[in-house]
Parts: sequence; structure tokens; C-alpha cells
Amino acid sequence: MVTAPSEQAFSETYAAARQKFLTLAAERSAIVNSAVHPTERGAGGEELAIDLATFGDPDAEKTLLLVSGTHGQEAFLGSALQIAFLRDLVIPDGVNVVALHALNPWGFSHLSRTDEANIDLNRNFNEGESNLVDDELYPVLFRAMCPDDWTDETIDWSAVRDKVAADHGFKRMITVLAGGQAIEPTGLNYVGTGPSWSRTAMAELLPRIFAKAKKIAFIEWHTGLGKFGELSHLCSFAPGSPAYERVFEWMGEEARASFAATFDVTGGEVPTYEGLFSAWLPSTAPQAEWAGLLIEVGTYDNIAVGDAVRMDRWLKFGRGRTSTPREEMRRIMMDRLNPEDPAWRAKALANGLNAQMQALRGLQAW
Repeated sequence: MVTAPSEQAFSETYAAARQKFLTLAAERSAIVNSAVHPTERGAGGEELAIDLATFGDPDAEKTLLLVSGTHGQEAFLGSALQIAFLRDLVIPDGVNVVALHALNPWGFSHLSRTDEANIDLNRNFNEGESNLVDDELYPVLFRAMCPDDWTDETIDWSAVRDKVAADHGFKRMITVLAGGQAIEPTGLNYVGTGPSWSRTAMAELLPRIFAKAKKIAFIEWHTGLGKFGELSHLCSFAPGSPAYERVFEWMGEEARASFAATFDVTGGEVPTYEGLFSAWLPSTAPQAEWAGLLIEVGTYDNIAVGDAVRMDRWLKFGRGRTSTPREEMRRIMMDRLNPEDPAWRAKALANGLNAQMQALRGLQAW
């Protein structure tokens, strides 16, 4: 029986994904730079590392950067897209492809959104002073979203959601809830008290890797938001700027509104985010022009995906009663963020590979 490309590219564990990635890099004579975690180990006791592989001419003036694993459970698709894309890719002259494999290796291995300190890496890349404040809404939302018990009664936060939204508006509510918070270390979207290990490692490695680049395009892969297997695009560059317009020239006009459309429950109101990795990236190569974006690959509806993120948090910190056994909760969580459904994997892989090729062709013509 011939193995489908999606089955070849996807892995069941971080250790297996890393081995596939490093094997491919060796087969294609890619230059690999790795940051090995100095203190933490994986779920199977394995070494944890962020691996950056440069495929093609390391001195090329144009670079396509592909990022996987900012959030651990979402790394399985990002890794598969890197592996499937680079297996047989003919890299154009004057261009190289840098694959950043597993920005959050601890979360990838331990099946968690956050790192070992419960830091959401996609809220940790702040420059200078944080814009966060001790918003009085956060404790109310924390108690509703992060109950001690996980039962049908305690996990329903719709009454709190509706009241806060009615009193303060959806925009403020979802920004306080999802934009990043420094108030509760065990809460969702925790920004940390300083640079995470991943951020420190990237601040050291990426400037060296990008030292000769003059034009850099990037895609950072996530899963969860959006329609089943479809792409939603979040660009951190200012709307109307050359970088912003360039991205959507590559991705197509329908991509412009795709991210706001994922927030159907809030009427398209998108949070104001703190510390996005994609917003920080251009600081690693200020000599270069940049264009790129974060892409979500949809799985299920917002409530189901939101509950999966809450399950992740409860599995780390919950100490009360649960109506769902822990392993079953973990299985549900993973399915909502990394579906095993072959139809989803095939669609997600096809759409993701197409987006990566759009970015590569756009970069080549830039």
C-alpha cells in the first residue's frame, strides 16, 4: 500500500517529528542551527530543541521563513507542512528557505499550548514596556474560564460572557481574555515576567541566520480558528503599508478579511494582541525588508476550540472534580487542535502547501 503524502509528513510525537525534520535536512544538505533546552526534557525523556534549517544558499539575499510550533499542540501541522514542502522543493536561485521547527518544543512534546512556565509564547514577544494593565475584568473572566472543577455545570461560562460583553463590549472582553495577561501565572494567555527561553534563543540565533538577507517573507503556522481545513490570515504589519499590501497581493484578496471572519461569536471583533512572535520577527533583521503573516488552519467551532485551550490549562493546574477522565480530556483537546481525520489532514496540508508556494513565488518576484 502506498502511503499518502499527509501520512508521511505528519508525526505522532515531537520526537518523531524532529527526527523526520533532521533527517530531511541532512538528506538535502541543509545547514542546521539548534538551540537545545538547558533544563527541560520531553515527555519521553528526549532532548528538546528549536531547530533552524537553512535549505539552499545560506548567503541568498531573499529568505522564506516557515515557523512551526509556537503553540505545542498546533506544531504537528506546522511540522508536516515544513517537511512536505521541503522534501522535493526546487529552490530558486537567489532564494533560501529557513524552517524554524518547534518554537515551543516543550509544549510540542508535552502536548501543551504553553511552555514549561505556562507562558504563551505568542504573547511573550513584547518590545519595551508592556501595554497591559490590571484590568478589573480579568479576575471575573479567569474565574469563569478556569474553574477548579471540570463538569458540565462549571465549564459553561456563557452567562458571564454575555454579561461582560453587554456591559463592556466584545472588543474589550476578548482583548482582556485573549490578548495577553500578566496578572495570573496559571491563567490563559500568560505573557510571563520576562523573555521566555524560546525568545532568548531566537534573539541570539535569528540575527545570525538573517545577517545577509535583504528581503524576508514568512509564514507562522497555527491551528484552531476558522472553517474546517481552511486558512485564516493575520498580518501584523499596518494596514495599507507596503508590507501589508504585498502579503495580500500574494495571498489573494479573499485573505484580507479571513481572520476577522473567524470571530463569528463576537461579530468579527478581533482582540488587540500583546507580544505576537510575528510582530517581533522584523527586529531580528532590521537591514531587511519584511513581509509575512500568521496563518490559522481551522478545525472546529470557536466554542469547541476555546474549550480545548481551557482543557489544556485544566490538565496542568486543575485540582478539583472532573466529569471527564484526564486521558479522555487530553484526547478531546488534541482532536480539536490537531484532528486525526484524514479529510482534515489532506485539506489542511493542501491549503498550507499552496500558501507556502504563494509566498515563495511572491518572494521570488519581489
